[in-house]
Amino acid sequence: MSQDGAQGHGAGRALAGGRYQLRDLLGQGGMASVHLAYDSVLDRQVAIKTLHTELGREQAFRERFRREAQSVAKLTHTNIVSVFDTGEDDVDGMTTPYIVMEYVEGRPLGSVLDEDVRQQGAMPADKALKITADVLAALEISHEMGLVHRDIKPGNVMMTKRGVVKVMDFGIARAMQSGVTSMTQTGMVVGTPQYLSPEQALGRGVDARSDLYSVGIMLFQLVTGRLPFEADSPLAIAYAHVQEEPPVASSINRSLPPAVDALIARALKKNPNERFPSAES
Repeated sequence: MSQDGAQGHGAGRALAGGRYQLRDLLGQGGMASVHLAYDSVLDRQVAIKTLHTELGREQAFRERFRREAQSVAKLTHTNIVSVFDTGEDDVDGMTTPYIVMEYVEGRPLGSVLDEDVRQQGAMPADKALKITADVLAALEISHEMGLVHRDIKPGNVMMTKRGVVKVMDFGIARAMQSGVTSMTQTGMVVGTPQYLSPEQALGRGVDARSDLYSVGIMLFQLVTGRLPFEADSPLAIAYAHVQEEPPVASSINRSLPPAVDALIARALKKNPNERFPSAES
């Protein structure tokens, strides 16, 4: 979330009885839009994620979304984007949930990686390992509270101007898996195919080890400049997570030490029981 955002749909609108005033559009995706906003009560800048109107049609989903936001608001850690508030807005007669978050001045990890790839072919291993360690520190806190992220990827990791790692969007994917029928009918994929654990790809239950698999995918991408599994369709990528073995990272980036290969290989085991048992380990 940087201050380079452009004026977009919703900018100028006020939420929560005028408390939050939407400003620049920072980004948007398939599920939500994020705006820079001003909190007039606490006199500070915040970021507000507003879900697209079609996602807020069912009361069951809105309630699940609210509960997830409340759970995430209890997470307090340097490497986690704080959640301050949640509520609902009325857009063209449709009830739309939103989350008020800490505004992070910086850029997504994916942007940092792209720059490193252009300049060096991949991110330096020591830098990638430091970032990964900070992501794991955030996950350790969330896992202790029973919160599995479900969508770890470079797009959900921010880097501040001072180099602080901030993991965001805890609880969003879980809320999307609330079983609301209209969601499955839209063909929407929960999570991002390139980073799905095998158990996510199979539609099975997940725990902390699923996040650790996604972290392994991300670390592979950071140190090689590419993803371990690439295909023409989300279904084909999901199949690869379940059935195919990833390449050895050092076969792509020959400067990597064996310890990094071993770390990635264990994180990417198909069987969760063969992965690291926790973010701390």
